[in-house]
Amino acid sequence: MAKKNKMKPRELREAQKKARQLKAAEINNNAAPAIAAMPAAQVIAPAAEKKKSSVKAAGMKYILVSENKMYITSFGKGNSAVLEYEVDKVDNNNYNKTQLSSKDNSNIELGDVNEVNITFSSKHGFESGVEINTSNPTHRSGESSSVRGDMLGLKSELEKRFFGKTFDDNIHIQLIYNILDIEKILAVYVTNIVYALNNMLGVKGSESYDDFMGYLSAQNTYYIFTHPDKSNLSDKVKGNIKKSLSKFNDLLKTKRLGYFGLEEPKTKDKRVSEAYKKRVYHMLAIVGQIRQSVFHDKSNELDEYLYSFIDIIDSEYRDTLDYLVDERFDSINKGFVQGNKVNISLLIDMMKGYEADDIIRLYYDFIVLKSQKNLGFSIKKLREKMLDEYGFRFKDKQYDSVRSKMYKLMDFLLFCNYYRNDVVAGEVLVRKLRFSMTDDEKEGIYADEAAKLWGKFRNDFENIADHMNGDVIKELGKADMDFDEKIIDSEKKNASDLLYFSKMIYMLTYFLDGKEINDLLTTLISKFDNIKEFLKIMKSSAVDVECELTAGYKLFNDSQRITNELFIVKNIASMRKPAASAKLTMFRDALTILGIDDNITDDRISEILKLKEKGKGIHGLRNFITNNVIESSRFVYLIKYANAQKIREVAKNEKVVMFVLGGIPDTQIERYYKSCVEFPDMNSSLEAKRSELARMIKNIRFDDFKNVKQQAKGRENVAKERAKAVIGLYLTVMYLLVKNLVNVNARYVIAIHCLERDFGLYKEIIPELASKNLKNDYRILSQTLCELCDNGDESPNLFLKKNKRLRKCVEVDINNADSNMTRKYRNCIAHLTVVRELKEYIGDIRTVDSYFSIYHYVMQRCITKRENDTKQEEKIKYEDDLLKNHGYTKDFVKALNSPFGYNIPRFKNLSIEQLFDRNEYLTEK
Repeated sequence: MAKKNKMKPRELREAQKKARQLKAAEINNNAAPAIAAMPAAQVIAPAAEKKKSSVKAAGMKYILVSENKMYITSFGKGNSAVLEYEVDKVDNNNYNKTQLSSKDNSNIELGDVNEVNITFSSKHGFESGVEINTSNPTHRSGESSSVRGDMLGLKSELEKRFFGKTFDDNIHIQLIYNILDIEKILAVYVTNIVYALNNMLGVKGSESYDDFMGYLSAQNTYYIFTHPDKSNLSDKVKGNIKKSLSKFNDLLKTKRLGYFGLEEPKTKDKRVSEAYKKRVYHMLAIVGQIRQSVFHDKSNELDEYLYSFIDIIDSEYRDTLDYLVDERFDSINKGFVQGNKVNISLLIDMMKGYEADDIIRLYYDFIVLKSQKNLGFSIKKLREKMLDEYGFRFKDKQYDSVRSKMYKLMDFLLFCNYYRNDVVAGEVLVRKLRFSMTDDEKEGIYADEAAKLWGKFRNDFENIADHMNGDVIKELGKADMDFDEKIIDSEKKNASDLLYFSKMIYMLTYFLDGKEINDLLTTLISKFDNIKEFLKIMKSSAVDVECELTAGYKLFNDSQRITNELFIVKNIASMRKPAASAKLTMFRDALTILGIDDNITDDRISEILKLKEKGKGIHGLRNFITNNVIESSRFVYLIKYANAQKIREVAKNEKVVMFVLGGIPDTQIERYYKSCVEFPDMNSSLEAKRSELARMIKNIRFDDFKNVKQQAKGRENVAKERAKAVIGLYLTVMYLLVKNLVNVNARYVIAIHCLERDFGLYKEIIPELASKNLKNDYRILSQTLCELCDNGDESPNLFLKKNKRLRKCVEVDINNADSNMTRKYRNCIAHLTVVRELKEYIGDIRTVDSYFSIYHYVMQRCITKRENDTKQEEKIKYEDDLLKNHGYTKDFVKALNSPFGYNIPRFKNLSIEQLFDRNEYLTEK
């Protein structure tokens, strides 16, 4: 009898997952199921994969519809829209075309327009002159209006909420969708911030114990918060405030706010200490207020509108925002010239056509405000192309010690060229990049531009290199600089004069890491920029439609200003270094995450790390822990979102660690294996290498590092470098695990946010919902909309109305859930309970093959956890399935997600693993 070819566990998991994905792709009629269903690591992209549609590449931005007219726009400078044509329908297949743009500003040539298609060609970019077809957005089979209705049936209600009336166009609703996107991303980040702040208190057994943020409100002054009995609030509210005050004081005592860079002043002056506490309270109360605004429908309460409350509440909150922004600019400006005087001196010497004051202003824009990032292309990439092709000598080892300074000066010269001297050339480059279809085309465009620049800047680059001399730099560093300090004060005043909404966004960045700050600000800038363009088009003489925003949304009239301000916020915000006052707490967390019992005393920590001792060469271990753990952004992230002791326990689960390692690219695994393993067998299989790394992470102990010497040589230095690599790998793997689960949770946070918002909108048009409260039963919206379809086709929701088969599936899922189950699910999402309870249940999973499966198994165990409440039979059945199968139950996922069933595409994407997993998860770069 022939032996069976037995697959290794990891290979078997991959094969099983691929089979499930292929089946799901086939069921959902994907255009290319084999490719779409393959894990991201296995998909081989074409050599020149298209990154955008030919319509966008040819320069068309969007087609707006107002009544029977279409307005065709193209991409202008930056993100601006150029009104190109007005197209007016005469009869069934005849259209009048009126060009609105001048010949100099026009980017596209409009061809034939019929009932189904619109033909146009690009004047400057992608396949210039070649005709491209796009669909006619007014083509509606059998529909009376030329404007498409939305599938949820909420277009009119959204227009009334934002503009006070309805419109027969698609312009207002597109502007509204951009505002809704702002609220969605804020919902995610504020939820995560609230969880992180609560998590700093330490876990006491339930998600509700630590949720003191739920009772913080910017409606109360700091005095009321600290003296609730002297207010005229209700006894219940006073009691809640007292609980929050107690936990607020507990949080201050933990010193863990230091992880957010909040430095408690070392002073005996009670006024200074109290001022610090007051500022912290303001920051937390504003976060709590934003959370209330994005998680609950506040459309009828102006003082709780997300976009207006900060201008209405007590001025002490605005004083704190002023303080935070001014403090940041003071910190940046303090010693700006002193810290950059070598570079500024060199530039003044080289840039003969500029006044010294002008150079200082431009360098401030470059270093502080980072205006080069707003040009629409990469200065760094241009410089790299120039040096790769022509500037070989600048890569010589002799420049290693000054390379950063040299490249910064080169980049500044290129920045000045596009920012001041040749603005048109920059606009042309942006246009070329926009019209490019692939990454290869972009690389070619950068190479061509670099060739032009080389002849212009070769001598300047040579001049910079000649000044990269230690003696020259040292002399310039000693010299005094004569400059007018008012220049910097003026730059600060101009930059820090922000609207309070922008200052509030800056305040949120205190609680985020660098990647989160970039993601949040990039999205906000894009959305406000889009809103600005829609308002501009609405107000244009050609379109001229009403665009008066209702009271709660007046802020968006300043979208242009806010876009510019958020660029400044993005460039001055950064992940803050942990505060020095929290060092002992951080050492405790660092030692705990490396395997020491978290009950260790402060004295014992001081003894191990010699914190109280003085002398040369005795702080090697302290410095090693500081450099490789405490100063790691991944360690800080883990402490914010997890628990040091629990992270150490989760790391002992080899199945989970192997799964995470499986998502790290093979080349990275090779490097980790070589640097972490004392006697590496580089000929072993990747599976064996991952297995060895997982074993090392599982067995990591503090004792492995306690004898490491910071100032090591020879073999001792090799051991130190290996220890650094092991810690780096360990923190990376656990970071990827936690980060991905936080990302999965974010998808459900958005769904909850949309459910709360849509329920408020549907209440305005469905009488049956008028007296309902979503908190009593989160299924009520989906249930009511399904019933309206079954009882006479009265539902405004086209998703449910037009798909009876899927509607019946949603009804089954609604019946498989109950109000207690979905309420607990909602609360678990809001409090990131899966991350909190990961250690309790992850060890019971039989097969770990996706973050989706980890998330839902832990979530379902949390939902079915036996408490004092009486559980229904259906709930017990799901619990039995979980314990029997040691994996999540698909029907349970659908039942829990039944509140989202009114939006069928969202419901499917959140409930079916193969649809949820279409995008690649975060991996180690």
